[in-house]
Amino acid sequence: MTAKTKWIIYGALALIAVLLIAIFSKNIVNGLENLFVKIAIYLIVFCAGWLLGRFGGNRRKNDNERNARNITQAQK
Repeated sequence: MTAKTKWIIYGALALIAVLLIAIFSKNIVNGLENLFVKIAIYLIVFCAGWLLGRFGGNRRKNDNERNARNITQAQK
């Protein structure tokens, strides 16, 4: 292959790619929107679960002291 035929092939591939993007642009945008919505939903659910696990417990400080006593008694 010569350099000229390579440029012709690359130019044709680029033209085909641009035409496909132009034809399917609405479908591409809708697919990306759906993807971003799914990612946002997963992030919201993950953050809500993390926050509930981090701050939602009803443990009191006395529970920690009781657990520490139980551990030391179990080790004896």
